[in-house]
Amino acid sequence: MQKFSMPMSHVDERGIFWQIAQNGWGEINYVETHAGKRRGRHFHKENYELFFIIKGEVEVTLRSLKEPHAKTIVVSQGEAILIEPYELHTFYTRIDTQWMVLLSQGIDSEKPDFYQIEEFEKLLQQPLPEVKPPTVAFSYA
Repeated sequence: MQKFSMPMSHVDERGIFWQIAQNGWGEINYVETHAGKRRGRHFHKENYELFFIIKGEVEVTLRSLKEPHAKTIVVSQGEAILIEPYELHTFYTRIDTQWMVLLSQGIDSEKPDFYQIEEFEKLLQQPLPEVKPPTVAFSYA
């Protein structure tokens, strides 16, 4: 997991222009979530997932196979978080939130790359799986 502020590409009297991504992403989604709601409680085996908060504030709870103890961080407007494969992620919106969700490969409807918390618990008992490097370049930090 990496948390970072998105570099602002341009600011003028009209407002702010943020560059969310260069290079190809498999899927890009816009999401609105009401305050006090949960999303996630899953992980991916193949996809890297980038969450960019347009407006709002989200508590993100993460567990990875490398660090199985839960860690919670807050991501706010203009910030982003990159979730790696095998990182269990749960989101709780503190206020109404608008966000972009980008997946490195996208979700195949015939074989979706979504795995629930029960599968994660089983994997904790096994050796760490090999994670493929992303097919997109990440140049944020």
